[in-house]
Amino acid sequence: MKVEIDALCHKGLVRDNNEDALSIGGLILRDKVANVTVDTPEEGFFYLLVADGMGGHEDGEEASEFTLNELKEKFNDHKIGADSFEDDIRKIVNTTSIKLNLMAAEKGQQLPMGCTLTGVVWHYGHLWLINAGDSRTYRFRNGMLRQLTTDETERGITGDPNAEKFLLNCIGGGQDGRLAIDDLDDKVLQEDTLLICSDGLTDMVTDEQLEEALTEGATAADLYRLACEGGGVDNVSVILARIK
Repeated sequence: MKVEIDALCHKGLVRDNNEDALSIGGLILRDKVANVTVDTPEEGFFYLLVADGMGGHEDGEEASEFTLNELKEKFNDHKIGADSFEDDIRKIVNTTSIKLNLMAAEKGQQLPMGCTLTGVVWHYGHLWLINAGDSRTYRFRNGMLRQLTTDETERGITGDPNAEKFLLNCIGGGQDGRLAIDDLDDKVLQEDTLLICSDGLTDMVTDEQLEEALTEGATAADLYRLACEGGGVDNVSVILARIK
């Protein structure tokens, strides 16, 4: 399977630093863009991931990069078996969460650093969706955008859509790092586009706006500009992966 990748990670218009990071097969990017075409292997792995850090400034940056590096190390060391993907990656993410919580305790953080995680993994002929938190992965097909992940959040006591958003799950952040996993083998086809992004995009741009933009052939830079037009108050990470 050939995949055309258009990616961007930017601090946005308001924040002084960028706590987001993204990984293209282990190449970790922050404050950069990338355009590359890859052939996903039948025997081996390739992945596209976005991590949105929290904890404030250096701590959020550290959490997102640490998580992506932990996964890179485990993939490269073949710690995720061809027939045990779900069990192995859940254990790795849970262990990463424990490590981040211990690092936060050693620093005496009152708000432990952590990050969300979302993306897709091609692993020995199978395609998997992984997610923890409220960053999102979408599928765009024939002019229709569908969110594949579920936001692990709630808004206030009353559920008011304008109330403050609370994150119910993440990696680190005092949490266990639960990982949601879905088999995408029959859910992603040739000519589909996957959109993997942090909430710096989706809090600024509605699904309807994203769908319209992608129908018109939007690039990652175009989606970033939409987020800026919406306020650009958070870091923005976007990966567009067009399946060929």
